[in-house]
Amino acid sequence: MSERVIRIGVDVGGTNTDICAIDEENGDLMVYKLPSSLHDQSEAVINGVKAISDQYGFDGEAVKRFMHGTTVATNAILETRGVKTALITTGGFRDLLEIGRQKRPSLYDLQADKVTTLIRRELRYELTERMNCQGEIVRQIDEEELDAVIEKIKESGAESIAVMLLNSYLNPENEDHIRQAIQNKLPDIFLTVSSDLSKQFREYERLCGTVLNSFVGPEVKKYMENLKATLEKIGIRNIYINHSNGGLMSISESMSFPIKTGLSGPAAGVVGAQYITDLVDEKDLITIDIGGTSTDISLVVDGRFEASDERSISGYPVRIPSIDISTIGAGGGSIGWIDSGGVLKVGPQSAGANPGPACYGLGGTNATITDARVVLGHLNQSELLGGRLPIDAEKSREAVAELAEKLNMGLFETAKGIISISNSNIVKEIKNVTVAKGYDPSGFCLVAFGGSGPLHAAELIEDMLISRALIPKTPGLLAAYGLLTENMRRDFVQTNVVELSEDSAKILEKQFSALEKDAEKWFAEEDIPQERQRREYFLDMRYKGQNHEIRVPLQRQDAGDADRIKAAFTEVYERLYSFSSKDAVQIVNFGLSAIGDIVYPKIITDDYAGEDPSSAIIGSRSVRESATESADYTLYDREKLHYGNIITGPAIVEQMDSTTIILPGQTARVDKYLNIIIERK
Repeated sequence: MSERVIRIGVDVGGTNTDICAIDEENGDLMVYKLPSSLHDQSEAVINGVKAISDQYGFDGEAVKRFMHGTTVATNAILETRGVKTALITTGGFRDLLEIGRQKRPSLYDLQADKVTTLIRRELRYELTERMNCQGEIVRQIDEEELDAVIEKIKESGAESIAVMLLNSYLNPENEDHIRQAIQNKLPDIFLTVSSDLSKQFREYERLCGTVLNSFVGPEVKKYMENLKATLEKIGIRNIYINHSNGGLMSISESMSFPIKTGLSGPAAGVVGAQYITDLVDEKDLITIDIGGTSTDISLVVDGRFEASDERSISGYPVRIPSIDISTIGAGGGSIGWIDSGGVLKVGPQSAGANPGPACYGLGGTNATITDARVVLGHLNQSELLGGRLPIDAEKSREAVAELAEKLNMGLFETAKGIISISNSNIVKEIKNVTVAKGYDPSGFCLVAFGGSGPLHAAELIEDMLISRALIPKTPGLLAAYGLLTENMRRDFVQTNVVELSEDSAKILEKQFSALEKDAEKWFAEEDIPQERQRREYFLDMRYKGQNHEIRVPLQRQDAGDADRIKAAFTEVYERLYSFSSKDAVQIVNFGLSAIGDIVYPKIITDDYAGEDPSSAIIGSRSVRESATESADYTLYDREKLHYGNIITGPAIVEQMDSTTIILPGQTARVDKYLNIIIERK
């Protein structure tokens, strides 16, 4: 059809599926949004790709890169919807899944239930092998015992196997031996070997990650294979899946390690926010991604997002490299309800995509945040998504009125209460990721995205005394846009607990050299040329005797300088805890992030159009400021705003994928990349 060069990013959320495409030759951005198909995510993905290609006139052959953020693995874990899985582990460790750790999520809740054990005890098999804490084999695998275990697994009808041996993070030899035996006898079974997934210590977390990967692996693999086959039918072949660490991996790698996609969508949003703000020289960011179901909050400090290997998915701890993202149940579909004490609460229950908020007219009757916004006049009273989603404002009033009657409050007072409580929940979590980590949020730029993020941004910067908020050009689709800006990325982390001293240089050099060899092998496998290769180094460190470590970025040339490494550790430690110690310092993990294929989409800046935004005015709407007062807000069409325009609040900016509120006294300017910058009075 054409010789255009297109890249597509597709992010699947709990409510909507977002599509962003960019023409690499001229930088033209194309967007599309449609409801997610929760029964089969690929249905909405394929329908969205077909719709955007038809609308903008390109075919599958023009798509040179297809990037996908998915929640298939996460949803399967949340719903405990996996396959019959068997476990092979070291003798004496078959019950570790149930024993877990002493740490409890609710210390004083005597009725709290433990998370479901995903593998029944009769499907957990022990081997009498043993490896010591130096990685030396002290007891070889008994071949007859191993053959008998594999035969029992075959007879059980298990569809996948997880293998996790004690101390295998130091030496995978015994796990490799088991892998070969399984592949010889059960070549078609889904298999996860812990040393492939993680080379970090702490057996329980490694075990959970390995089991989760095998538990959901066959379902995710089936989804990926179906997606790949369907995309190839329309000419799309270069397919990449988003990793929780904010990088892309090949679709074949995602089939083997689906657990790495656990925070796929939210991670892409943070990367997109980082890319956009870097263009305007903003280095310290609080990113808030507010969708239909949840709010994801993250930090970017000095141009780098905060990373962590310690994640929990539905109560299961896993050790996978990921962007540090905090999630709460506060989205446009979050439901207002009354607790046993008669107090109004909001979320975490959500109306989701179907039936959704009452105003969607799909059968929902509960009052949601979206319904409260409709009642107050913040949202369009007749349609959203550029007219593709009709809005029934009367149904919103009925839902909020029903809740108001139970609270013995007025309609508008209840709607304001829903918004205030949701903002309070978000503010609390922002403080957890800023103040609790030693950061003053007032010095950060708030980057608001997701379908609902721009609705809350102006209110949040007032509540937290943050000077400015940035609303990207396509806030409702920023996770999909972020995929367009992502690089291939693989994190290599190896545990080796050593005390930092002048003699550490040799150990540091040896460990980083080994990680660099792993990175070089990966670069070769992914066919990434040397000029597009980049490496970032880090250490996980702690004071001797402590049980948890903190991440310290490192320059490769500093690896032999113990004083510089300790100073970097002390700086991070003092920021987090407001003090430091003269105790001995330990290095726990050595890490290297291999980054490749650094090809950014071309960004076309807008020509300066002056401060007057009047050509974008499309009317006005009465908005309730309180239970008794209202004000006229000027309405603007985002598509008609240009570089240099300045908007004085009160105002509302409408666009296909989101709505932005600018409060009285606030001003908003449009920068040359068509971001809206809201500033407090």
